[in-house]
Amino acid sequence: MKIGITGGIGSGKSFVCRRLARYGIEVYDCDAAAKRLIRTSPKIRQELTTLIGCDTYIDGTLNKAAVAQFLLQSDDHAKAIDAIVHPAVFQDFEESGMTWMESAIMYESGIYRLVDKVIVVTAPLEVRIDRVMQRDHITREKVLQWMQRQLPQEEVRKRAHYEIINDGKADIDAQIAQIPEISEYRNLGISECRNVEITKYRNNETSKQHNKKENNMKQTILAISGKPGLYKLVSRSKNSLIVEALDGTGKRMPAFGTDRITSLADIAMFTETDDVPLMKVLASLRDLEKGKTASVNYKKASPKELHDYFTKVLPEWDQERVHNSDIKKLLQWYDILVTAGITDFEEDLAPTEGDNIDDRKAE
Repeated sequence: MKIGITGGIGSGKSFVCRRLARYGIEVYDCDAAAKRLIRTSPKIRQELTTLIGCDTYIDGTLNKAAVAQFLLQSDDHAKAIDAIVHPAVFQDFEESGMTWMESAIMYESGIYRLVDKVIVVTAPLEVRIDRVMQRDHITREKVLQWMQRQLPQEEVRKRAHYEIINDGKADIDAQIAQIPEISEYRNLGISECRNVEITKYRNNETSKQHNKKENNMKQTILAISGKPGLYKLVSRSKNSLIVEALDGTGKRMPAFGTDRITSLADIAMFTETDDVPLMKVLASLRDLEKGKTASVNYKKASPKELHDYFTKVLPEWDQERVHNSDIKKLLQWYDILVTAGITDFEEDLAPTEGDNIDDRKAE
């Protein structure tokens, strides 16, 4: 059986897909596939160049400005590009052998015909608008323009088989667990994430003993919205987390369920192909700097300096969805971790048993 996941901009469908990975489910990303195929497929390159003009690609790289200008001229132009790219994505999905896919335009593109069931991720309008404004640093008017190009959320909800509400309050994992098609993964022994936000361990004593040695070698590093720096998870209580600031002071404090808490193990960065886990990006940065703090001053660097530097770290980063503020935050976090003596990112930041802090952030 093939399953499709969809949702309007700002609904948080990519976040839900990352939660599915904890069940061992790999999801085909139609948007990432389209970007990859536009960059690598000779057939698409030729057809787009014929459609748009000889400046569609410059030195082998897609000229996004030329494509955007062409798109804005008329709806027919957008349909013409879709007619080139969508069939290639459909074929690529079929050849991938994967059974789960994510697409923001599941019904508009017609790719829903390739799946048996569709899950829609929904959120209140104002929540979606706020998410996109913060994520992409654009105006409310621009967000609404993008939304108008997609099917109304209510229409998609009616056509889908299942709904996952991602409003920042509802329990995502509990909703995922209710979808019958997930049961086969649970039956295969994939561990199930039950709770989000602040949680108590619910493993039996045997599981605790089995994981005790491994977990002691790892750390859960957290970012807390509205609070500077990073924090190390020290312990969990019934209603809060106890965290320790990684600023050299060793100051400890509680973090509550109302706080916006993000585990660094749950963060990934956008590229032109697949999302790359933050731990791998940090490891690349460490290797570039030979274990020392960043050689660029993120507070004073110009946008060009930031872009040139980050290209050395992550060559295929998505310049549309990764912003200067994201690069600055990454460099800030990297310096904090290195100064705190945390440099084995692949090991230190790997998810641990019970590490299911839910940042509720849409992608």
